Amino acid sequence: MSLYISGQKLFEYMVAYILRNNGYIAGVPRRKLGGRGTQHQVGVIGVDLNNSPFCLNTVLIVAARGPGETDAAADMQLVRNLKATLLDLEQTLPARRELIRDLLDNNRGDLFHRIYGGKREKETLTVNYVGGVFIAGDFSRPAWEYANAHGIYVVHLPEVFAGEPLLDWQQRIRLSLDRVMAADNRITLPGLAKKTKKIGDFREILALLRQPRQEDLIPEQSHDLFTIFNELLRTEEMSALARSLRQTALTTINGYPVVLEYNVSYKALVDAALAIYERKIRRIKSVAPATTYKPLDVVHLKIDSVTPTMDRQVLKFSYRADKEEVPSSIEHLSGSVYVPNSLLDKRSMERFRLKMPLKAGLSLVCEFQRKPSRLAQSI
Repeated sequence: MSLYISGQKLFEYMVAYILRNNGYIAGVPRRKLGGRGTQHQVGVIGVDLNNSPFCLNTVLIVAARGPGETDAAADMQLVRNLKATLLDLEQTLPARRELIRDLLDNNRGDLFHRIYGGKREKETLTVNYVGGVFIAGDFSRPAWEYANAHGIYVVHLPEVFAGEPLLDWQQRIRLSLDRVMAADNRITLPGLAKKTKKIGDFREILALLRQPRQEDLIPEQSHDLFTIFNELLRTEEMSALARSLRQTALTTINGYPVVLEYNVSYKALVDAALAIYERKIRRIKSVAPATTYKPLDVVHLKIDSVTPTMDRQVLKFSYRADKEEVPSSIEHLSGSVYVPNSLLDKRSMERFRLKMPLKAGLSLVCEFQRKPSRLAQSI
């Protein structure tokens, strides 16, 4: 049998996993967030510590909606609830600044627990709250426009990971979770078995999910389930899904987040960025100081095809690296990038750029260009 856990909850955990692999301190809070008017149960939070001067640390409040039947009213309500949560949290900013103190070599998981672990009536940190709606599948246009009008980002994730539909992965996860606790109440995952102080909590949540239930999980239960989910992705059975989630990058087109899938290692991307940066420095030194010309090095990628997704507002661009125009470490780079129609016009559909942050101060600038047709080449 499989456990009774909603696909939306599993999709939230996948989003948190993706955020963790894109530089965020992401997780599920153990408590509700205290705003000015009430407390809010938030599924996933991402904290960005890479702040620039005159900018506060960004706290991303996530709302997620996985694949399923389109419901325009539910989509609009999802965005409205997120907007109300953001407004209430923004009104709790203290008069005296209390910033997130990130110590060097500090354990990121411990930092997240110190912020969102213990009980608290109201939030006391001075941060910049940002809303992000992560979706897979169709999303109603009025809800999308309402989100954009109120500064909430809508991020489209692929419906297929590692060659299998998202719904199939969710069912496999349910079946695997059911085997985490054996018939004799023994925890079978080695990583969970080492957490001796939490064994009782893990058994309780797994036993609870074996029973049909209508109400949502409380924050403590959702947090423990996310811990189990992370350990499950370490198993051989889920290695393909974990690798696909790790190779899902959050990039930007003029500051708006778009999702890019790639097939090389993260180290290969970093090596390519460092090689480009070194080459750029050498070229800048060769330019006369009197000139204002500063060459910009980009990774050139060829667009093989453009196809619509289940969401009519998003296009899927399949790409591959131009081996003559990229560093050797990513000469076999290929994948897909999912771009909303509103970010491109007729001209940029043929050629556009995006920025892929890798580490603090290190990014790849990728230029995508359609292949010229054979007819045009012959003419």
